[in-house]
This record gives sequence, structure tokens and C-alpha cells, in this order.
Amino acid sequence: MRMFEENANGKNTKGEELYMLKEHNGHRRHMPPHERRTLMHVEFNKEDWSLMQEIFGDEDTAAAAVTIIREAPPEVQILAVQLLDFIKEVA
Repeated sequence: MRMFEENANGKNTKGEELYMLKEHNGHRRHMPPHERRTLMHVEFNKEDWSLMQEIFGDEDTAAAAVTIIREAPPEVQILAVQLLDFIKEVA
């Protein structure tokens, strides 16, 4: 599973694995959630997809969960990625 984040210049981090957002660098204007949502997205690989199917029981529910995660705010995406990593470790 990879998380992508775009910096303020609109450049992508090229799929580097991110566990936390970057540090706060000085004072910037407040960024509303609908703008932050466009700066980050999550990609699932085949292993993650099979784990989602195992968790949710069928393909349709897993696809709905993936859609919800992708459309969620960045904070929720990070939490979902951490939960999936935790489930991988336990399983």
C-alpha cells in the first residue's frame, strides 16, 4: 500500500511510503478539508485487495470500502492505512 502526497508546488512524492504528514513549516494560511483531500491519495496493491476481501467478506463490500477510503479526508486515509497495516501484522 502506498500513499501519495503532493507538496505546495503540486509535485508528487512519487510513491514514497509516508507514515506521517510533513512537519509544520512556519505560518501558512488555513487549508480547508476539501483542498487537503486533493493533495493525497492511497493506492492498494493485490495483497491489500485480498486482505480487504478477507476483512469484508465479498468483493462488492471491499470495493465500496476502498472507494470510501479514497474519498475520505487525509486524516482518515492515514488512520485506515495504519489499521490495515495492524491487521496485516496480526493476521
